[in-house]
Formats: sequence, C-alpha cells, structure tokens
Amino acid sequence: MRRLAVPFLLAAVLTGCTSTEPGTPESGGPTPTAGPSTGTSTGSRAMNRPKSVDLTALDPCSLYTDEVKTALGVRLVTPRDPLPDYGEGSKTCSNNYEDPAYSSSIYTLLNGGVDRLKQTIGEAELAAVRVAGYPAYVDKRDTAAGPACDVYVDANDGQLLLVNAVGGFGEDGATVDGACERATGLANAVGPVLATR
Repeated sequence: MRRLAVPFLLAAVLTGCTSTEPGTPESGGPTPTAGPSTGTSTGSRAMNRPKSVDLTALDPCSLYTDEVKTALGVRLVTPRDPLPDYGEGSKTCSNNYEDPAYSSSIYTLLNGGVDRLKQTIGEAELAAVRVAGYPAYVDKRDTAAGPACDVYVDANDGQLLLVNAVGGFGEDGATVDGACERATGLANAVGPVLATR
C-alpha cells in the first residue's frame, strides 16, 4: 500500500524551513483512498530528538499556541474525530488559515514509526529532513482533493506526528510546493512546543 497518510475526508474543510538530506529523492504520486493497515515498527534505532514525546497522551490541538497561530496566520483550530487507521487512541486537530488556499491538520500516529512509514509509503517517496530538531520525512503529491504535503515527525519510537497541508478547495494558485511550505512551516512552529510535552 503506497499511502500512510489519511484519506482526505474533506466534507468538513480541514481547516519554516527544513533541510533536505542530499541524494534523497522526492516524488509525487497518486494517492489511494485506503488508510494504512495496523501494525507496529521496531523503532530500534537510536534517534537524535530534542525530546522523545509519548503521543498517546498528546492533544495535537494543544500544539497551536497563540504564538504559533499569530506567526502562521491560523484562523481556526478544530479537533476532529480520530482516525482508526492511525492506531487506538490516535487524535486529530485541523486548522484553517487566513489565506483560504490551504488548510492543515496534525495527527498522532500510534501504530508504527519510521520503519513502518518507509515500508508503507516507500523510502524512495520520502525526503529526509530535520524539523525543529526532530528527524522527519516529507511526502509531496497531487491528490484528487488538491496538492498536498505530509511531514512525518519522528516524535517517539513507534509513533509519528503527522503534519499535513492540502491546497485547492476551489482556490486558484494552490501548488504542491505551497502545501509543503504550509506543512513544514507548521511542523517547525509546533516542534518546539512538542519538545516541552
């Protein structure tokens, strides 16, 4: 299965800098509508994280501090129903920006870490980056819902914080690069907050 990212259920509108490691390919591709199967990864590698955070107790909406909202032009933050495909106890929080061309969401993925991500999406589809000091992986693509970008932050062994942005919604000018600018900007803004949990 190619896609670990959430199928875009956008009936209710969901609603900065990273350094790519040299030689890591990036690719956009079609997105199936199915979510991931359940399972875990070993998470056995030692990670260089500012702090390992157990995401089972994290409310992703708590990462949107007043400073984050102001810096990124976030207009509305809304908790969403959890996605069973992301593991028992997973949580979702979405935001709208003042610029209506994009929206973002933050998900806690509790049923597998980096090893599972690479197996599910495919290592060649992921660009390895650092986000607010955390190891992370970027997946750019065009979807039926619009251009999209996922940033998977390696927050803990066997767990990922997914920061996603999608563009479109009838707005002209939304691009995959624009979606990645939103997703990486949000990931870099909430990463330091994550490290305090």
